[in-house]
Amino acid sequence: MNAAIITARGGSKSILDKNVFPVLGEPMVSYPIKAASGANKVDNVFISTDCVKIINVAKVLGCHVIERPEELCGDHVNHGDVIKHAVEYVQLIDPQLTNVAILLGNTVMFDSELLDRAFDILEKHPEYDSVMSVWEAADDHPLRALRIEDGFLAPYAPRGENVSTERQSYPKAYYYDQGVWVFRKECVQRKDGPSPWWWMGKKAVPIIRNWITGRDIHTHLDVGIAEWWIKHYPEVKGL
Repeated sequence: MNAAIITARGGSKSILDKNVFPVLGEPMVSYPIKAASGANKVDNVFISTDCVKIINVAKVLGCHVIERPEELCGDHVNHGDVIKHAVEYVQLIDPQLTNVAILLGNTVMFDSELLDRAFDILEKHPEYDSVMSVWEAADDHPLRALRIEDGFLAPYAPRGENVSTERQSYPKAYYYDQGVWVFRKECVQRKDGPSPWWWMGKKAVPIIRNWITGRDIHTHLDVGIAEWWIKHYPEVKGL
């Protein structure tokens, strides 16, 4: 059995009730629920939350609710612990659970097709632990990062490393794009995935998407970008 789990907590400080904030007239969290519900390879859809408003939206859309215990509520909870709790909850309900997809409640930039593609990769490759959607860094490459030392900007790269201004010379780097994590259920127990995503297992393979495709929502600017993406999808898919 394949399950999709959306993680969405209440209490946002950036946008009040962010996960139910209207995006083109629909609660934000409805987008990941509908994407998961529409995926051919997803058997059941769950949401892990501590918010009554999110629960109400989930129930209308036929999504099973995992109410978080008190120790997994609040701003400073490790997301991995929330994921582990949710996976174990689902496994109690259905011991036939095999693979799990995690979707974030505050992003809309994925679809059922992406989920099916990720599950399909795991089914065809039993040697893989997980699949993660990513984008390839460009101007945001880590070798261009800066830090502040004694009030002044300094390279984030190790001291003495000569970094070219020609970004094409950099070794390729990738970022999780807030799209999907799909992994085998046992990975949450092993905790040996690439830091900080320890629930992904040692053998995590990428689906490389367009730059910043999976941007999650933290500000009203992000809401506008998400609405643009929805309006222009799927024609922006191949950019």
